[in-house]
Amino acid sequence: MSRPDGDKTMKTSSKIATWLASISAVCGLFIYTLAPDKTTPALVLLAITVLNTLLLGVSERKSLLRALKTRSAVHGTNSLVIVIISLGILVFINLIAFRNNQQFDFTESGFYTLSPQTKKVIESLPREVRLTAFFQIDSPEKKLFQDRMQSILESSKKINLSFIDPDKNPAITKQYGITTYGTIVLESGKKETQVRDPSEGNLIHGILKVTKDEQKVIRFLEGHGEKRVDNFENQGFSTVKGALEKDGFKVEKSLLLQSGEIPSDTELLVIAGPEKPILPEEQKLIQGYLDEGGSVLLLLDPQSKSGMGSFLKQWGIESPDSFVIDPMSKLFGGDYAAPVVSQYISHEITREFALPTIFPLLRTVTALKNTDADATEFLLTGANSWGETNLDVLKEGKSQFNEKSDIKGPVSVAVISTREVPAKGTKKAEKNNKPESTADLKNTKKAHLTVIGDSDFADNQYFNFSGNGDLFLNVASFLAEEENLISIRPKERKNSPLSLTSDQGILILMLGLLTPSLVIFLGVRTWWRRRRL
Repeated sequence: MSRPDGDKTMKTSSKIATWLASISAVCGLFIYTLAPDKTTPALVLLAITVLNTLLLGVSERKSLLRALKTRSAVHGTNSLVIVIISLGILVFINLIAFRNNQQFDFTESGFYTLSPQTKKVIESLPREVRLTAFFQIDSPEKKLFQDRMQSILESSKKINLSFIDPDKNPAITKQYGITTYGTIVLESGKKETQVRDPSEGNLIHGILKVTKDEQKVIRFLEGHGEKRVDNFENQGFSTVKGALEKDGFKVEKSLLLQSGEIPSDTELLVIAGPEKPILPEEQKLIQGYLDEGGSVLLLLDPQSKSGMGSFLKQWGIESPDSFVIDPMSKLFGGDYAAPVVSQYISHEITREFALPTIFPLLRTVTALKNTDADATEFLLTGANSWGETNLDVLKEGKSQFNEKSDIKGPVSVAVISTREVPAKGTKKAEKNNKPESTADLKNTKKAHLTVIGDSDFADNQYFNFSGNGDLFLNVASFLAEEENLISIRPKERKNSPLSLTSDQGILILMLGLLTPSLVIFLGVRTWWRRRRL
């Protein structure tokens, strides 16, 4: 007589367990979605869900056993097994992918792919670098920064990244002096710097700033009409200065007529497009600087009156007054007197360098043979180009190659000359007519003189064209003995808006309206035909 009451009680408890399991599961999922940091309530609701599910299984075990013996249950079980096997395969594939991490960058400019320079800098870090990023927890800027940093963190174990929410940690924020969201603090050793625009280039600049114990000085000669690093107009070199400072160099100006010397801490002396003669006394100072193992970069424009011809010949370099003509330059939308150079001779400066460079008004620069200097040509123009020496014909715009007077292409337009000189404080071999010892050979330095037949290619107007800026910075980095900076610099994210004419805009609008209208019309027509049947 008590069985009906017992069955009734079991059915009631089963219903209660079902409702409790459903409600606790929904509430737990809701809490976990809105507040993932609130783990305790979510775990409690999960436990309630599991317990009620077990209770339901025990109370309805007979019904479950009967249901499992039906034909539909057998097919359902087979389907469940197939689903479990498929999920297992997916989990296995994900584990393999997790252990062998590989990213693919489908952006037009390779925005999420590290540049060669970034890889070189990261791989050669002398010590650990700590990055503290100040972002709000769920801000989209934080997600973008995390995506950008992923490749950097995977490339080096010496870079550590941590995040701090300024709103939740005001004491630490005040300690670092942070006033804006998105600021990155970089620390290494006793050095510290901040980056407010965390692009790849700015991050590498910050890393170089805190890891370099010595800041090398690059000086630009003035007083002869050279390009000025404080000139922000098209013909100025302010962009060059900013790029060198981003690479960790200190940029200063030098006026030999006033100072009468080249400071001993000068790592590189740049002479950018002199228009007036460099006096013999100044040339002696430059020669003395080179004799002590210095480096000089001379950017010599066509028709320049620098008076450096004899000086260059002593270093195995010759630069006759000429213009390089390249008829193929018109294919690139340029002038025939503005050749595009894409042929690079193998050298540390141009290794793995494949970007074309444009030179507005370029002169030939060649290496002389049978000299005591090791001169190497490393930039060549195209095979159809030539060096025009008859400047009067060029002015008329009717330049044609003359086998007797012109220089046949490919034409060399850049030469680097190297000499070994005794290091400061070592004994010279000439004393007492004694041969050089092994120690003397080791105590030598290399002096470099590099000449490029144009200065405009690196000015503010042309610096960011294709490989122009990278070429100048590679030359400067090599001469300043910073080989880890010789590479392609990071590029900024390209903005490629879609520009449409009014007719194109109307056409797209009509297509956008016509397509759904056609679908609606076909649907109504089909419904009407079926309705009449």
